[in-house]
Amino acid sequence: MMNEDRTIHIPEPRDLSTGSSFDREMASVMWERTRLIFWVGLVASAVFWIMNLLYGIEPVVQGASAIQRPLHLLHPLSFAVGLVIVHRGERTLERVQGTAFLVIALNLLLVIPEVAFFYPSKDAFLPVGLMLFTTAAFLPCKEAQGWLAAEAVALAILGQTVVPAAVPEVAAYWASLPARIALFEHAWRIVGVALIAGVSILVSRNLYSLHRSAHRARRLGNYLIEKELGRGGMGQVFVARHALICRPTAIKVLEPQDGDPQTGLARFEREVQLSASLTHPNTITIFDFGRTSDNTFYYAMEYLEGLDLQRMVDEFGPLRAERVVYLLRQVLGSLGEAHRRGIVHRDVKPSNIFITQRGGLHDFVKVLDFGLARKIEDAGESGLTKTGMVFGTPRYIAPESVYGQQRTDARSDLYNLGAVAYWLLTGRPLFEGSSSLDLIIDHVKTVPEPPSAVTELPIPPELDALVMRCLEKEPADRFQTAEELLAELRRVPLATPWTQERAREWWELHGPDIDAAPAPVEGVARRDGVPGVAAAAIG
Repeated sequence: MMNEDRTIHIPEPRDLSTGSSFDREMASVMWERTRLIFWVGLVASAVFWIMNLLYGIEPVVQGASAIQRPLHLLHPLSFAVGLVIVHRGERTLERVQGTAFLVIALNLLLVIPEVAFFYPSKDAFLPVGLMLFTTAAFLPCKEAQGWLAAEAVALAILGQTVVPAAVPEVAAYWASLPARIALFEHAWRIVGVALIAGVSILVSRNLYSLHRSAHRARRLGNYLIEKELGRGGMGQVFVARHALICRPTAIKVLEPQDGDPQTGLARFEREVQLSASLTHPNTITIFDFGRTSDNTFYYAMEYLEGLDLQRMVDEFGPLRAERVVYLLRQVLGSLGEAHRRGIVHRDVKPSNIFITQRGGLHDFVKVLDFGLARKIEDAGESGLTKTGMVFGTPRYIAPESVYGQQRTDARSDLYNLGAVAYWLLTGRPLFEGSSSLDLIIDHVKTVPEPPSAVTELPIPPELDALVMRCLEKEPADRFQTAEELLAELRRVPLATPWTQERAREWWELHGPDIDAAPAPVEGVARRDGVPGVAAAAIG
């Protein structure tokens, strides 16, 4: 089924709780930003102390320089101590945030009374504004910013009332001004700090809300979205982590293609339930699924690292016959369980067969994308499937699938698998049509050459015949079950069987490059070499 690629924006789920995952994210952000603020504060305050030492203005209080200069050293000292605490302690949100705001609070406590006491002709708007807005912009918090703002206002009030009353030199300065100007200056310095403090609270809370909204926008249920893996005609796949147990997970987000969204969601939900019922170790495991308030359906599955068979042959060329047999046997184990449960995959192709390493086992197969699967007895279920729709990928589609899903059964999967085996053995697709229509016609009418006729690699005659039997046009002429094909596959004579030792050697040679590129889960954004043809509907 062909669909145009569309970007799906992940919406905010209903009944979303951010919980501890948001705290962990904020702790990491706070730690990085607190270090930056402390380093900038340390350098700036040290430079200011040196400049004041060389060119500073004498304070109005006689002999106060002996007190003022040591006090100025407390600024860089507080930032240095803060850096040590942040670097050496646990990176919890409470600890990092508490350290950051305590250091800023100490600097406010030093700056505002210092200006009021030593330089009554100046105001503290610049240093107060820098400290309050720096914390508001870089360390957004719902409550701590309010305490800093309240401290700044309280200190401004004390600086304009208590200090002039307690220090004769400061009182003399204010007495030298006209009464109206002195009153205005006193009031403006308090009101100005209050305005700065109030705006900083608004900035902090607004940015905190944006952080929380961004966190929610990257969540689906209990899963925190980390990055996009790929996209296809019906949705996107993301790498995610479970919010509580932090398990790496692949999340597929689907958007219904039917005219009625509820019908599409019901079909997706039914198909995922079918997939989730499968327990074979060679079938990808589905952990969870759900839907959002705007009818976007998603499901979570195990995250794999390795490569699919499409990429395997593209990068490394056709495989030796013994390795092909080794991989096909695992695929048949997965399909066999599905077929016994009455489930047909309908889109077996190289990009939906993934090889990875599991528990010390190499060349471990995972069959992906049971999203097009259906239960045979439900083929005509009203309202959930659309008759006349062609499911599958043109490059690998079974002839009977062209006539609609009513005629597909387990033998269709075996035809697909025969086409996959052909690709693995020869490095060439079964047919080379330039369009999807040409490919479909070839699958219905054209008899392919045997694999041995198109490759120089040795292929046992028994394997050659087995593949060709899978590719018979009539389902009745093929193997009838996965178990029958598996039994015949086991009888193929191999001079040097593929072993775990050989597989391990291959992975040790190529593994680092492979691990750098995680699984393109379920064939997303692949086109399988057919111009303009999407690699089956993802889902």
